[in-house]
Amino acid sequence: MLKGNKGDWSELYVFVKLLSEGKLFQSDIKLNRDENNYYEVVKAYREEGKSSLEFERNGNILLYSVSDGNRNLIGDFSIEYLKEISEKIYTGIINGSGKSFEIPTIEDFIENSKIQKLTAKVTSKSDIRLRIYDHRLAKEADLGFSIKSLLGEDSTLFNTGLGNNFIYGIKTNETISIPDFNESTYKPEGKISKLTFRLQKLINDYSAVIKFKGIQSSQLWRNLKMVDGDLPDIIAYCLLYRWIDRTPVLSELVTLLENRDPLNFYNGEQSEQRLYDYKLKKFLAECAMGMTSEKPWQGIYDATGGVIICKQDGDIVCFHIYDFNLFREYLLNNTKFEQPSTGEDEDNPGTPRTTKGTKKYYYGWLFEENDELLFKINLQVRFK
Repeated sequence: MLKGNKGDWSELYVFVKLLSEGKLFQSDIKLNRDENNYYEVVKAYREEGKSSLEFERNGNILLYSVSDGNRNLIGDFSIEYLKEISEKIYTGIINGSGKSFEIPTIEDFIENSKIQKLTAKVTSKSDIRLRIYDHRLAKEADLGFSIKSLLGEDSTLFNTGLGNNFIYGIKTNETISIPDFNESTYKPEGKISKLTFRLQKLINDYSAVIKFKGIQSSQLWRNLKMVDGDLPDIIAYCLLYRWIDRTPVLSELVTLLENRDPLNFYNGEQSEQRLYDYKLKKFLAECAMGMTSEKPWQGIYDATGGVIICKQDGDIVCFHIYDFNLFREYLLNNTKFEQPSTGEDEDNPGTPRTTKGTKKYYYGWLFEENDELLFKINLQVRFK
């Protein structure tokens, strides 16, 4: 029996539900269906081992196995049966617990459909491939879509990693004992984060100037430069404001950037353009389309259809590539910076934990390297 987490099972849920309903609805900015704007689902494809499967809507759902150019009918499912299966998958996801779980109620379907895995190939940026009938073009087209699931915990848009640390230089005329500073700021009073407490203390008590120096991962730096040459600096300021101003929401951070203009785009002048807003939206959209921190990003979309959102209530909507401005606006208004585990040793603040099995991103404290004071902040973006 197949096992997976809620995100894995969501891919199969979207696959089955779209086949059973036969329509993929366009979304508005609030993730509501546009009942007058949809795409008809003609087929859905899956790669399974050396062959591929085609699920074709033709009265019933006809299942074909395609290998070496030969297409053979191997199964037949009724629309009502697939609707029942989609409901069972949804219930299984909602009730599922742990990092990986089974959904026993659909075991017969898994066997009869010849599905061997829950997710698409890791080499593909498309989570699902469909043949849709596009009313705007009045023709059929095979398109790939990325899937973002809101079932269960908030979905991650841009995963973290050790290389996601943004490095800042700390300039001050005051003398700082690094061990004393890290220990005294490890457990601040109240609900304030230690990152906020430390950064604010450096600014307020030591008159420190904090300046972005670089990104731990050279590949992440290149990926960001590929999207926009200003992105490393923009995101660096975003992360600083996130902790100093205690504002994790991207839409609020963009407002701070536009008002403060740290890169001096506007030179004190009034402008109708919103450069920070536009460039951050580009970053979020590229993340949704497959950009990661460590794999070289070529800017080529495999998910050529757009993005499918699986909502908490089980409804499914999409942002088509035609409506990318709408999609970018949605991303900006529905994402936040997350705080991954810092990896700090509580018995010796300012040093990495050595406990096995813990996630170690090693950031958030003051340290010295080549006679320079430094501070790291980790990048992770999550839906809110």
